[in-house]
Amino acid sequence: MISLENKVLKALKTNKLNPEINWYNYFICVTELVWSRNKHDGYKIDVFTDNSKREHLASVKI
Repeated sequence: MISLENKVLKALKTNKLNPEINWYNYFICVTELVWSRNKHDGYKIDVFTDNSKREHLASVKI
């Protein structure tokens, strides 16, 4: 079984991750990470069960 983190990374590589729609019936929250020094800027992608954000399932930082 493919882990949820791997599904997110695969969707990013194939340009199919769209936070505007229900992706695999999950709620996606994308946060831009901007560091003042010593780290690379990137994104944090949080995956929740649904729009109510009751259960946090995974976080991926890229």
